[in-house]
Amino acid sequence: MSTTAPAIAASPIRVSEAIRGFLWIYGLSIVSCYLVNLWVINHPIGPWRGEEIAASFWLDNVSWQIFSAWWACFFVVCGFWPFAGIKDTTVRGVVVVAASWILGWCSAKLIFVIGPGADGIFPLVGTTWFLLAFFCFAGGGFLAAKLPPRRQFFIYLVLFAGLTYLITHSSVKWVPAWWFPFLLVGLATGTLPYLTRGLQQPGKAVVIMATLFAVAAGCFQLSAAAGLWDFNTSPISSFWSMGHFTSDSFWLLCFMTATSINYAMPIITHNWPFSTIPMPWGGLLACAFYLVLDVIVASMLVKLIGPVFGSMEELLTYAYMGVNWSLVIPLVFGLGLQEPYLWAGQKTPGEWDDVA
Repeated sequence: MSTTAPAIAASPIRVSEAIRGFLWIYGLSIVSCYLVNLWVINHPIGPWRGEEIAASFWLDNVSWQIFSAWWACFFVVCGFWPFAGIKDTTVRGVVVVAASWILGWCSAKLIFVIGPGADGIFPLVGTTWFLLAFFCFAGGGFLAAKLPPRRQFFIYLVLFAGLTYLITHSSVKWVPAWWFPFLLVGLATGTLPYLTRGLQQPGKAVVIMATLFAVAAGCFQLSAAAGLWDFNTSPISSFWSMGHFTSDSFWLLCFMTATSINYAMPIITHNWPFSTIPMPWGGLLACAFYLVLDVIVASMLVKLIGPVFGSMEELLTYAYMGVNWSLVIPLVFGLGLQEPYLWAGQKTPGEWDDVA
């Protein structure tokens, strides 16, 4: 008796999974953000007292949850070690989330314990995420891919800690994270893997990250023309002359909104309807759509300051909390990634190296 493997769907419409993913990701984002804000206002991570809390609680929220997301992704790229022995995906996911939030709080707290304080938050966040992205997301774990998960875990941990120390204690100070939303949408839509198909590692990682910096540079020019970016400002390190967002923080809101949309939405919708259009046009169209959507959503959210959100600081926490769950729900729990599908013209799900 022979069995035939089920056919892989081409450009599928999976409405129920998209709705379920949307509710889980953004429902958890709202609930967890409310609880985290409540906690850090009453138990600040930083040395905030009195009126300082209202001005700085958002830094505690953002640093806690983004380090938590970093740890969750770190477990994923290391084969879920040391939790790989837990076979039930849901149980393992809950354990990973709990561990990542505990480690995330400890990481955020350590910034104030060891010295750099609030000025060290974004240098440490940006640099650690760059290293994880270069070696593991864009790099596919090229440095230790053939090693067992346990060794990957310790090798990458030492590597990232050492390189972070070197960068943050040099004149460079940090690797700005402005490329991050473009990485998310580029990977989630498959556009970056398609454009770098056939390249060997670490060349692929170098090309991907260089592409992201180039796209970010173009974004700065457009943002400056719109009055949302100031090229004369360089608040963290004079090494980077790319400027900084303006004092109204709308550019930062767009950035944070993008991090909460650009991975989750393409994944849970399986890139429909863009996956019906052959690459590279389908991928580029998808990227453009989500980047425009980021600005639209941010523009809508900013109007809720007053009626819904008490301040821009509070809004920033809600805008950024989605990045945690938009990564955790698909990568840790598998929602949106369990059923393979083919993009128009694709031969192997999730793979472009076998396409001319």
